[in-house]
Amino acid sequence: MLVEFQARPDRKMAGRLLEYTAMHHCRHDKPVYPVIINLTGKGRQAERYTMDCLELTVVDFNYRMINLEDITGRDFLYRGPVGLLPLVPLMRQDDPPEQVLEKCAVRLESEVAAQDERATLYVALAALSSLKFSKELILKVLEVSKLENLPLFDGIREQWEARGEARGEVKGRLDTLFDMLEAKFGKVPDDLRSQLSELKDVTAIKDAIRKVINAETIEEFSRSLKN
Repeated sequence: MLVEFQARPDRKMAGRLLEYTAMHHCRHDKPVYPVIINLTGKGRQAERYTMDCLELTVVDFNYRMINLEDITGRDFLYRGPVGLLPLVPLMRQDDPPEQVLEKCAVRLESEVAAQDERATLYVALAALSSLKFSKELILKVLEVSKLENLPLFDGIREQWEARGEARGEVKGRLDTLFDMLEAKFGKVPDDLRSQLSELKDVTAIKDAIRKVINAETIEEFSRSLKN
């Protein structure tokens, strides 16, 4: 299965998915099931991409699109796999946004034992929730739930200082940056990954993290790095 995430309308997404599908099929010589997960419900597309040339249909490519806002999220919120919790706030919910976020955070705190895994899921929860909720609401709920190991809004936290001692503070920050980019936009282009890997200053990396939160597309994020 090949999965791509879409946060905003992107008319070129189906073409890119076709390219990735062909690459994986050629590389592994196996069937590939292509899926687009639409995070916000915007930019819905027919689950088909075609290309005609003269009288010939050159490409007739079918894929599956999953729109999260069409999925009833209550079962995922209270009983679903914890690994899917970062996606739950983007599903259709009957509970108020603050209650949904808090329940996700509490489940991560109580059900994920490994510290590194829990930290990664916190990052994903905050980054994906920012597609739908205000930063003020996210910060309020994360603080209420004592999720203070996120460097997402407030800078360096104790956990990340400890992680920096063990792995190098810059590397820890870069890992967080890439986690957020992949959680919010999907695959990070190789040229952008190489550019960000050159960042050596913690302040610059923190600034890039904040730009991820504010950007609506990965192209907008790339442009913001030039400012």
